[in-house]
Amino acid sequence: MGWALHIEFLKSVLPGYVTMKANTAFCFVLCGTSLLLGYLSRPRAWKKACSSILAIVVFVIASLTLLEYLTGISFGLDQLFFSESTRAPGTSSPGRMAPNTAFNFLLHVTALVLLTRGRRGALAAQIFSFIGLFIALLALIGYIFNAQVFTTIFSQTRMALHTIAGFGLIGLGTLLARPNKGLMAAILADSPGGLIARRVIGPAIVLPIVFGWITFKGLNQNYYDAGFACSLIVLGSMAVICVLTTWSIMALNRIDLERKRLSEEHLQADVRERGALEASRLKSEFVANVSHEIRTPMNGVLGMTSLLLDTELTAEQREHIETIRQSGDALLNLVNEILDFSKMEAGKIELENKPFALAPCIDEVINLLSLTAQRNKINLISFIHPDVPSSFLGDSARLRQILINLVGNAIKFTDEGEVSLEISAERQDDNLYRLEFLVSDTGLGISPDSLPLLFQPFQQADASATRRHGGTGLGLTISKRLVELMGGEITVSSILSAGSIFRFGILLPTSAPETEGADGRLSRNCRIVLIAKGRKYPSLLKRQLEVWGAEVLTITDPMAILQMEKGSYNLVIMDYESSSVALAAQMQFDPDWSSVPRVLLDFGQPLSDERAALFKKRLTKPVKRTHLQAILIELIGGKPSAQRITGPVGLPPIAEKLPLRILLAEDNRINQKVGLALLARLGYHADVAANGLEALNATLKQAYDLVLLDIQMPEMDGLEAAAAMRKKLGDKCPVLAAVTANAFPGAREEYLSKGFDDYLSKPLVPDALRQMISRLAKEKRRAPPTGSS
Repeated sequence: MGWALHIEFLKSVLPGYVTMKANTAFCFVLCGTSLLLGYLSRPRAWKKACSSILAIVVFVIASLTLLEYLTGISFGLDQLFFSESTRAPGTSSPGRMAPNTAFNFLLHVTALVLLTRGRRGALAAQIFSFIGLFIALLALIGYIFNAQVFTTIFSQTRMALHTIAGFGLIGLGTLLARPNKGLMAAILADSPGGLIARRVIGPAIVLPIVFGWITFKGLNQNYYDAGFACSLIVLGSMAVICVLTTWSIMALNRIDLERKRLSEEHLQADVRERGALEASRLKSEFVANVSHEIRTPMNGVLGMTSLLLDTELTAEQREHIETIRQSGDALLNLVNEILDFSKMEAGKIELENKPFALAPCIDEVINLLSLTAQRNKINLISFIHPDVPSSFLGDSARLRQILINLVGNAIKFTDEGEVSLEISAERQDDNLYRLEFLVSDTGLGISPDSLPLLFQPFQQADASATRRHGGTGLGLTISKRLVELMGGEITVSSILSAGSIFRFGILLPTSAPETEGADGRLSRNCRIVLIAKGRKYPSLLKRQLEVWGAEVLTITDPMAILQMEKGSYNLVIMDYESSSVALAAQMQFDPDWSSVPRVLLDFGQPLSDERAALFKKRLTKPVKRTHLQAILIELIGGKPSAQRITGPVGLPPIAEKLPLRILLAEDNRINQKVGLALLARLGYHADVAANGLEALNATLKQAYDLVLLDIQMPEMDGLEAAAAMRKKLGDKCPVLAAVTANAFPGAREEYLSKGFDDYLSKPLVPDALRQMISRLAKEKRRAPPTGSS
């Protein structure tokens, strides 16, 4: 602008000083634009290309200028932009930039190109920038002390003052373009070295210039002689060095103290972390040991109780035995909840991802809780919306655990009325669904103040309820964390004395349907009258019947049916109440309704044979979905229902189909009796070993098909016995199953990796034992698994 508008101040800054040449200004514009496009803005391909082109242009101009000085040949660059006929002081060629200016441009554009060459390129670029800054600094010192040798090369054109400033800005921009690489990374580092560099470099450059200028001016004015000037420089340098050293030492001392403090804090945090990990480990070991010690005697209690229930007992004896069994189940459930909570605290819960059918999973939950609901005379019903797919991929056992906790709690805190479980689904993707589970009850309800505590461990909504109903307060905590592990969330809404609604949703992909077929449908023209009362129970039962293909009329007043015309209704389903028997008797003698079959749903209330004969079928609530469907098909469609087992459920022997020679290794005598009795129920007469050594010797003398090994035994434990059997018997080793109270996370996988073929946890469940034998009996001579010891 100075050359274009003929403004002398912009050309030379100070009157009489060297002007900045037009081509020098042009090169500064190109360098600054190149730096801005390539490094100080968001890098893009076109910006990098333009930056490189501009740098190359500057490189060519600077190279040709130096060549002009060296050869004396003019390439016309001097008057390229503006014509300059007069020579300013300190110049040797009008319009030509100084040789040190041209050399400095070469250094800086080389630095710009090297910046893109990684860490080593950045280091080289910063070195070139420092050299360029040093040359500019020499020129500045030459001006200050009137030392022309520093401002010119070969007595040629001098570098202008504002040219020096321009090189300072270009050099600093280049250095700051890559602050995390090369020399700048060390200077700007948050370290003692970086701190000293930042504090020393600036004063080391500025203060000597200041002292030198003061000394130089004093000598020119004859204020003092040369000796005094030298002394002044020495003393000033000493003072500056001492101040900088003291300042740096104090900074380093502060850094050292801060690092020691942080080191101590880290050490304390590490100690606390190690202590927490050790405490967690000890807690897990303690919980596992307690679980083992409780499960061992519980195996005897529940095993003997199960065997006793299969014998002939009076009604009073059966009631007492059932009480023992229920108490044992409650204690075992308590142990399982504490163990699950411990697993979650340690982050060791892992979810399976296996295909499962939803309807059997829901039916199992209802079946497991049906006795409790029946005892409390609670209507318990489940309903799966017809648009819900039949099978999914996920952890059915954990889903069942969540539902048992929620539905079990609803039954526990409901004195009368109903508990319902609804399942709906919303498609999220091609095969991904969001399953919504809704558990509602007509129970005690929860106060608003207690809702925030509901999912906290060892907390229940009301202390009096805790004393009345019992429990650990862990069920909802475990359910919430399991739902979150499945990627969902659980919510609750409640009204005191009106009931509660728990709702949770999880994302599950569908899978191919398993062997179970789809629900059957009732015959055509099936019309049913449903007589029932309740909040949701009648509507859900009606919807289930409609899903099966029936047309249903729901009425709440039993006697209202006598005012109706029979029409084409071919079945009446009625809930038990005081007027049910009277209504059935009147229908028996009513010509319109006497031929219509009647089904009574009750809680097992005693009825005389005469009154029971008024009903074609009688089902005990909670009614199992499959039982109700079978009865309806039998009555309406004439198709016989599946045979049902009543009374104590027995396990038919399987020894005839799967003859096996079995060895039981168990050191606890009670558990020996339980194991032998359970095997005897399956038709097997097993041998017994009191420890692992006896079991090993027995297998060496006698060929066995299956060996059930307890893990903790004297002389030789189960792990050692299994390893010895694998080693000594080789391919003739029998099937080995670990039977233990060690129910720690990953127990099954660990025992399978150590040479066992299967795993059962105590207390032994007859059906689980039967399934294991059926599964493993087909592999009598199985080869040792990979990784067995």
